[in-house]
Amino acid sequence: MSDFPGLKRKRNKDGTVREYWEARGDLARRGFRPSSIRLHYPETAEGREHLSARCHLLQAQMLEWATHESHGAPSFDGSLTSLSRLFQTNEDSPYRSMKWNCRENVTKCLVIIESTVGSRHVGKLLGPDFKRWHRQWGEPKEPTEKESNPPPRPWRAKHCMDAVRQLISYGVTLGYDDCFRADTILSKIRFSTPPARKSVMTAEHVEAIRKTAHAEGWPSIALATVLQFELTMRQKDVIGEWEPVQDAKGGILHRDTRWANGMVWSDIGADMVLRKTHTKTGFAVEHDLKLHPMVLEEVARVPLEKRVGPMILAETTGEPYKHRKFTERWRKIADKAGLPRHVWNMDARAGAITEAYDLGATETDVMKSAGHKNRQTSARYNRGTIEQTSRVAQLRLAKRNKNP
Repeated sequence: MSDFPGLKRKRNKDGTVREYWEARGDLARRGFRPSSIRLHYPETAEGREHLSARCHLLQAQMLEWATHESHGAPSFDGSLTSLSRLFQTNEDSPYRSMKWNCRENVTKCLVIIESTVGSRHVGKLLGPDFKRWHRQWGEPKEPTEKESNPPPRPWRAKHCMDAVRQLISYGVTLGYDDCFRADTILSKIRFSTPPARKSVMTAEHVEAIRKTAHAEGWPSIALATVLQFELTMRQKDVIGEWEPVQDAKGGILHRDTRWANGMVWSDIGADMVLRKTHTKTGFAVEHDLKLHPMVLEEVARVPLEKRVGPMILAETTGEPYKHRKFTERWRKIADKAGLPRHVWNMDARAGAITEAYDLGATETDVMKSAGHKNRQTSARYNRGTIEQTSRVAQLRLAKRNKNP
């Protein structure tokens, strides 16, 4: 496949296909690693484009490795592409220690960078170059029959520019003068940031979701939403995630992935206190479920003999949800429940934090409840409402009335 060099497809027992990139056999025997990489891209035009770019990138890295007698990492020739290859292959690179999903997101940006500006020499870059790239990466996609007027892509621009900063910073750690110069220029530039989300989920929204989910036969959606909202949990910490693994042994497995990090029934103690460590921050939290009637009501709907293993299981498979399937199912339920389209599942956490601030909870308590390491992070989730501004106004007015 000239458009997908190195791509291999293997058929599963259920008829679906899984895709891999595989290195040439002779180079793998000589020590090239990784010799095989599982690829996860959707069957869409954009997904195939990203798959093709990733295959070309991996193929180029393999061939460049083959040209070096030492079979070591590629050398820096001054271009962004060579810096990107060093970033991805050097053992000391921060890229190698990233969590798998973060690394996948960064890789997508590196593919864009290499295909659009990879040939540019780092030592010749100026401020207008970085600004132009940021603008171009944020431009809308080409119009299609389905979408004649596609929107701008500010998050794409932000993430790609963040990746450029990572590349340049890594070059600084390697002592390249060109990267020191580029890093100084970048430090003087501030790019426009995508607008922050303003939508929040409310308790009324959660009740509507619960009612509709049970009516439609999806109690897992009701339980998951309640846990997210009542306990200020991220979706990933409730439903878990499927991590790619090689030679998987033990645990809940699906093809080449293992389920991890979601809530399990054993997280709830005999005292009805749920104890969970947040995956992102490593912050351990405790929630007394006796103070959360909605959670208790949903838990009571689950028979005792089924309170084993993961708390959230898809009704169709009996296994934990894949992220995309959960999001699709949640959206269908939300639409039938009458929630506005701008309210997403991820807004449950922001809604919970905002409600806490509205009711006068202290910053420290909100931080601990949300599993954040600092109060500033919790504050960013606070979608300030009229209750908060009114409370401030009342306090100021009360003070003035005491001191005429």
